[in-house]
Amino acid sequence: MKKIRLVALGANPARQKTLFFDRFLRGEVNRARRMMEFPSGKGINFCRAARSHGVAGAVTVQFAGGDNGRFIENALTAEGLEFRSVRTAAATRCCTTCLDAAEAVMTEVIEPSGAAGADEVDELIRLLEAELTEAAGAAFCGTLPDGTTPELYRRAAGLVLKSGVPLLLDVWKDIGDVLAGDGLKILKINRQEMLHLTGENTVEAAFRVLFRRYRIAFAAVTDGPDRAFAGDGRRLAVYTLPDIGRVVNPIGCGDTASAVLLSELVAGTEKFQAFAAALAAASANALTELPGSFDRSRAAEIRAEIGVKML
Repeated sequence: MKKIRLVALGANPARQKTLFFDRFLRGEVNRARRMMEFPSGKGINFCRAARSHGVAGAVTVQFAGGDNGRFIENALTAEGLEFRSVRTAAATRCCTTCLDAAEAVMTEVIEPSGAAGADEVDELIRLLEAELTEAAGAAFCGTLPDGTTPELYRRAAGLVLKSGVPLLLDVWKDIGDVLAGDGLKILKINRQEMLHLTGENTVEAAFRVLFRRYRIAFAAVTDGPDRAFAGDGRRLAVYTLPDIGRVVNPIGCGDTASAVLLSELVAGTEKFQAFAAALAAASANALTELPGSFDRSRAAEIRAEIGVKML
């Protein structure tokens, strides 16, 4: 029997810098009062959140290039997070988050990322295939590096299908062929991404289009602190989230939701309840500085306050 272990395809990691400002003013010279620097990106945040949740272990499979790539690998080792890297000729990107304490808002600056070459893609696929032999579930986390062929996702999905484990998709661009293909698939994206993917104006209409157009088992849609939705093609659930007070850092909330949702699903939790746990963890993540790091007891308190209505 496979142990509860997840593999995240997080092809586009980042060296993350988070700058804390008492107030951040557009068009002005802004001096940060503090800075954090750490490895991030959706795959890394996924694995960090899985560890915080404690139900399943996780490993991220990623590209890593240049000084930023070396920084990420060294910092992940120091943090004790599992990873498998393909060293690339193109340098890994750096992302900077500016947090405004006065307005409780953030500004995100994302550097471009270089394309992975054909040989580098082949090596990433080999690493993923090796990790799937011990995985109970897989997740595709976020975009590919700029210019990297979407064929990577199609090939990776074929491997997951062959392994027989569920695939969670926390990505919506260049993924249509994967959504339409065989296999047990869970889609976890945000409201705006859902509307872009389906071309609809409302979440309810988007769900109808989604299950008519694609072959997925379950879809979960977040919208920050506002209502969330989940459906399986027959039923639709609406989740009302409690007020958690002042947000510390919203980065990584979606990644946390993905990690907890897949962890709970592979552990046997009923899917609509699994998403409620994921939303609670995502809310708890917003109360911490480090993406994917949350307090389980606080998440449990928030879960008790989440309202669920089946439509």
